[in-house]
Amino acid sequence: MKDLLLVTDLDHTLVGDRQALTCLNRTLEILRSRISLVYATGRSLAGARQLQQEESLLEPEGWATGVGSTLLWRGKPDPVWDQRLQRCWDRHALAALLSHWSELTLQPASEQTPYKLSYELTTPRMGAEAHQFEQRLRAGLRQADLQARIVLSSGYQLDLLPMAAGKGAVSGYLQQKLGLQPHQVLCCGDSGNDRSMLGGPWWGVMVSNARPELLAWWRQVRPDTLLRSNRHHAGAILHALDTLPLLL
Repeated sequence: MKDLLLVTDLDHTLVGDRQALTCLNRTLEILRSRISLVYATGRSLAGARQLQQEESLLEPEGWATGVGSTLLWRGKPDPVWDQRLQRCWDRHALAALLSHWSELTLQPASEQTPYKLSYELTTPRMGAEAHQFEQRLRAGLRQADLQARIVLSSGYQLDLLPMAAGKGAVSGYLQQKLGLQPHQVLCCGDSGNDRSMLGGPWWGVMVSNARPELLAWWRQVRPDTLLRSNRHHAGAILHALDTLPLLL
């Protein structure tokens, strides 16, 4: 059994500073026998694989793509994870309901998965406006007797997921799957769709280049287990590995 589960977002977290990424890759290669590496991203698997090629990313044990709506572990789908996502999930009914929302535009088919329904807001919303939009959407789902996890990122990217999905949920599932304790998990992110994993009972690191919605969440919640790094991109992950009580 390995000593640490490292779950990291890709865009603007792991990727963005090639020098820091090169240093992190070297560190992870040295520690590979002790670390299980997972990429948790809003990208599709094809998009994540393309980024891996472009940025020379290490091959991970796990791919949690589509904002944690799809899980590949050591190259194979995880059937237990898929079974969890099927509960109380009616993608067709959700799509029918939101087809009447003129402020939403359906994202391309390449961004959709069986357990992720993705839109873009025609007018970006930040701060209080974003909160009001989410509240109105939750009310609409309740009225229609539908369940979904709402993930709004960067003010305009909207993902609806099964209640059991998300980056935080997949991190918790993998912690249990690997038989690890919370202090043996490190999650890293920069945006709103990383909140669920950065707010978990494990260690987290927020990059210095975090997006406004994540900073606003951090100021409100301030989890004791979350490091707000003064370094950006992969440098923040190195900072966490050097600073937090990991791999003792």
